[in-house]
Amino acid sequence: MRYIQREIDRREYGDNIPRPAETANFYLEDPNLQYVTRRYLPASMLEWANRELTRFGALVAGPVDERAAYTDRDGQPYLQKYNRRGEDISHIVKNEGYLQTVKDVYGAGIVGYLYRDIPELGHKAPYMYSFLQGYLLSESEPGFYCPVTLTMSAAHLVDRYGTAEQKEAYLTGLSALGEATLYEGATWLTERQGGSDVGANLTVAVPDPEKGEGVYRLTGEKFFASNAGAMVATVLARVNRDRPGTRGLGLFLVPWVKPDGTRNSVYVRRLKEKLGVNAVPSAEVILEEAEGYLIGEADQGFKYMAEALNISRICNAVASVGIMRRAFYEAVHYAKARNAFGRPILQYAMVKQTLTEMLVETEVNTGSTFDMVHTYDKVESGEASAAEKCMARVLIPLIKYRTGEMSKQLTHQAIETLGGNGYIEEYVTPRLLRDAQVLTVWEGTANILALDLWRVIQKFHGDEVFIDTVKQDVAALTHPLSQPFKPVLEQALEDIRANVDFLRRQSEDILTYHLKPLADQMVDVYQLLSILKEAEDQAASEGNGRKFIVAELYLEAHFEQARNRRFTQSERVDLRYFEELVDYKKVAIERLLSLEVTGKEHRLGSKNM
Repeated sequence: MRYIQREIDRREYGDNIPRPAETANFYLEDPNLQYVTRRYLPASMLEWANRELTRFGALVAGPVDERAAYTDRDGQPYLQKYNRRGEDISHIVKNEGYLQTVKDVYGAGIVGYLYRDIPELGHKAPYMYSFLQGYLLSESEPGFYCPVTLTMSAAHLVDRYGTAEQKEAYLTGLSALGEATLYEGATWLTERQGGSDVGANLTVAVPDPEKGEGVYRLTGEKFFASNAGAMVATVLARVNRDRPGTRGLGLFLVPWVKPDGTRNSVYVRRLKEKLGVNAVPSAEVILEEAEGYLIGEADQGFKYMAEALNISRICNAVASVGIMRRAFYEAVHYAKARNAFGRPILQYAMVKQTLTEMLVETEVNTGSTFDMVHTYDKVESGEASAAEKCMARVLIPLIKYRTGEMSKQLTHQAIETLGGNGYIEEYVTPRLLRDAQVLTVWEGTANILALDLWRVIQKFHGDEVFIDTVKQDVAALTHPLSQPFKPVLEQALEDIRANVDFLRRQSEDILTYHLKPLADQMVDVYQLLSILKEAEDQAASEGNGRKFIVAELYLEAHFEQARNRRFTQSERVDLRYFEELVDYKKVAIERLLSLEVTGKEHRLGSKNM
């Protein structure tokens, strides 16, 4: 069948057949990700990381991508509720390809190397390396990156707050590299009556004195439990019914199979039928006096789970930019090969405009996401200053919000570039669109994220830390091509300061009405700053000015477009530098500095490009 399909493609496209994913390498074909790797990983592990990411890039572009397509359409997990004797076993059945992906991905250390030494290097990996893997994985299978995320979150909670016995029994499995010893993890929060309002949770935990200290019996229902059937779940349950809201919640480790080898009293009512991310089994889970083990202090459960939520939100952003990259990858390769009206559609200005918009958003969102990860790594390693800790709290909801929204937009643009073919399930684009949609919902909708941002502003003076940090970074921009951007950023910071001061004096309705626009203002500033820092770094290390063009186009899209509705430009920087942008070609700094000066500043969009 594959041979026949390729023959059909050959007749349609001639010799320029779009490269199928199985012949690609998502790492080698992504110069920007290679740049991010060089920028953020320690020099001591760079050679090893490049080798391993190259291997992983081939794996996810080939076998993992094929398995993902099968799982999405024909091999979705299903529930085997009862065995032949009528006993409730609540077994989640997964196809063999999915199980092989489990083996391949965890075996590559995406969770394990956070907790055990890399044999060739003799030390653990930073979160940065795991998230680079997550980006590549999400180009093919963001649905499976969800169980990986949950396993990572569960491992973090056990490692940070678990007892020595819990670490020995469960962290060892959660961080295992081998299939035989691996425990996949889950984190179960959501209940029917509460949703995002975790403080409304009704699941209760009662001490079991016969089992000893720290052992509880949990009873209740988790209404949207992702990765149902995982060997171990971290679960919030109410330990004190007299304390309402989140204050009465404890965190528990609930295994699918108890230490004595018997099944725990955890049952699956049904699996959810979802729009996308069909690889992850999401279920309604019933706990009937299930055995659970208290993690940390009994009244700190919500605080602990909030830390795991930060990891999940970062993973969500990483998955979003991975999807964005795959959408751009599919669109640009198709446009190079597809002929219409006598020439490749890549030669048409409107297609160039769309592809450039996709590239700019992908590159800027990717850069800002991994810049945020760099800050988070400092927090996790204990090297962060107080300001950096606060910045992490500010940036995580901001970046999760923006990347989720942009992943939807870019998958739509990819479908439009492919035309009717983009809507056909034989292409990957419909699956990308379905999978991208959930990333705006999981780990907090836009409304929840905006409220979380305001809590950080109120509790930690996050606005002041953000403004001060960005001001310092703006002042540190020294390249001549950065100078025109600095007044824009400085004015935007003053606008943010004024807007926060205004909102502090408003009623709840007016305050919350403006929170998402405030989030947009802040993330626009941070993303423009991030791409400028990358541009200065690349100019200094490689003599390459390409990222300054990306910054110019981002500035136009996010800071100028709404204010300029008149058509005044007879030249376009995105059309002039199209090949350099989409093919990641070097742009000499001297070439950009020689452009006409408009007023007192260089602007890349001047007429003498």
